[in-house]
Amino acid sequence: MIKSVNGSLHQVLKSFAINNRTIWAANRFWMETENMKNKRYGGRSHNHWYLLLFLMKTFNTFLHVTGQYQRGYNNAKDIVLREMDLSFPNLPEEFNGFTILHLSDLHLDGIPCLEDIILRQLDNREVDICVLTGDYRAALHGPMSQVMKSLEILVKGINSRNGFLGILGNHDSCHMVEPMERMGIRMLINENFHVERSGASLQFIGTDDVHYYYTDQALHAMEAVNDGFSIALVHSPELYDIAAEMGIDLYLCGHTHGGQVCLPGGFPILTHVNRGRRFYKGHWRYKDLQGITSLGIGASVPVRFNTRGEVLILRLNKC
Repeated sequence: MIKSVNGSLHQVLKSFAINNRTIWAANRFWMETENMKNKRYGGRSHNHWYLLLFLMKTFNTFLHVTGQYQRGYNNAKDIVLREMDLSFPNLPEEFNGFTILHLSDLHLDGIPCLEDIILRQLDNREVDICVLTGDYRAALHGPMSQVMKSLEILVKGINSRNGFLGILGNHDSCHMVEPMERMGIRMLINENFHVERSGASLQFIGTDDVHYYYTDQALHAMEAVNDGFSIALVHSPELYDIAAEMGIDLYLCGHTHGGQVCLPGGFPILTHVNRGRRFYKGHWRYKDLQGITSLGIGASVPVRFNTRGEVLILRLNKC
């Protein structure tokens, strides 16, 4: 009898166990519908999207009036494939030469057929894994079916031996997670994922967007890092200090578009980050942490000046 009661109690407790993704989804949905910006170290603000929409529309109008829109649009379509070698003393020998296709800030509804441009750049190249670090759409609200169709075309056209990992950005909706997982992208919602090779592993830690939708779940995900080689996928560079503190080896992000609209010489007018502004583009280091902030592929307003969208292939090397 005691065993039966204990068994029933165990089942009841299991039914009330905390489901982190369910908690995340409820919280993210509330923040999205309330236009809420949640900041690290506390502080919330409403209606942040309205200011961004106003600035985007004003800038778009300015470009048309000055006759610069077409030039900027052509620049935005001129995407380059970049390859980069990264060296780490603690990389497991089994992963020497491991390749990561890093796609960030696709904004697939901003430039028609952008997925085809990306696939032409890749030219059927095979990589070990593909990671997508958020902002799949340029729109802030509304339908997302066309973006999902374009993303599915992209996923089907990429040759990735170990599949796809994804996280959300600040332009994305919590409703994107399910359709993205149906098309074969393993979404990391403050979660981790391991790639195994001959008994060795790489640990990937993925967080929700920390620019607009920060919660401590992102921090707890970082705390779960093990003693092996670890790679953080975060939409923006704003958790660089936490990642370094937790002993993470590589930090992959985007969000800034490298400034997107820069002065001659590549000096950004706006980086759109609250912390870590000096890490707004390219390869950087902070203590023992190495990071890559992608210049992004698409653009929230489909123009670029003095910066270029990029598809990144990263090769990990043991040194």
